[in-house]
Amino acid sequence: EALNAFEIFESATKTNAEILGMKGKLGEVSTGAYADLLVLEGNPLENIGTLKENSFEMIIQNGKVIKNMITHERNLT
Repeated sequence: EALNAFEIFESATKTNAEILGMKGKLGEVSTGAYADLLVLEGNPLENIGTLKENSFEMIIQNGKVIKNMITHERNLT
């Protein structure tokens, strides 16, 4: 049985964190977790192609902005 997009993301984040013994630190956005985030243009649950590296609008690694292509003038809705 094939996994749907949500199950793939859950497996790549939450499930892997549990396997590594890092629940609460990896695979989630919460107080005390590592602050590694990707901000994408589009919804990868609807189109997995939005995960191509050139579609990353912002990269936050260890709580620091590494890449920021978002401007204040842009409509983010």
